[in-house]
Amino acid sequence: MFYEKSGAETGTPIIFAHGWGRDHTDFVPTAELIGQAAPTVLLDLPGFGKSQRPEGDWTTQDYAVAVREFLKTELGITRFIWVGHSFGGRIGLRLGAMADSPVEHLHIVGGAGIKLPKPFIKQIKGKWRGWQFKKQKAATTSEDAIIALEAQFGSADYVDSRKLGLRDIFIRTVEEDQTPQLPQITCPTTLLYGGKDTETPPAMGKALHRSIPNSTYVECPEFDHISILSRGRHQLTTHILETLKRDQA
Repeated sequence: MFYEKSGAETGTPIIFAHGWGRDHTDFVPTAELIGQAAPTVLLDLPGFGKSQRPEGDWTTQDYAVAVREFLKTELGITRFIWVGHSFGGRIGLRLGAMADSPVEHLHIVGGAGIKLPKPFIKQIKGKWRGWQFKKQKAATTSEDAIIALEAQFGSADYVDSRKLGLRDIFIRTVEEDQTPQLPQITCPTTLLYGGKDTETPPAMGKALHRSIPNSTYVECPEFDHISILSRGRHQLTTHILETLKRDQA
């Protein structure tokens, strides 16, 4: 697993995990702002960036177990603060729900992991689009035609999953619902969401907040799913540094 380590030599390490189709560079600006306040480790999750693809169609639980073992055996890290964006947030929830969780504080940035109820009209439209996709796919005669249909009917992450060679993992993880495990997360949890995020909207963060006992919900009105990491890096850094101060007090 590829990683970049920087920051202080001592203190509770902060582990950064990116979203689907992204890599560790998303968190470089935040790590630079943290500076010498704590050790920082920026991961390329298996299958992304410079890290090799997992063997098999992993779930987010598989990712959580693998990351925990890697941090322990390769870096000697057994306790840490987790900062996960989107897909990295899903993995963070798994780590936080472990019976012997290694997480001291969770920072979930635009994370998913649960199913939000859909209005009836959206359910109907979704089923209609799914039926149209399957119907047209059955009539295609080439791989290029299938790819074009996927671009027409599928989400950006679904389309990218083919390019990444991770379609099987994408389908498994996107269907997961971690709701039953959320009450098992006992560590302090900060849920940071962009008010303009349409991929993991504020409603997702609020639902997680209701289910995670020791959690705080923070909404940044001007940011979307990606800009919360770039233009919103100062807000994210502030919350992380406040966590460090409380832990050291």
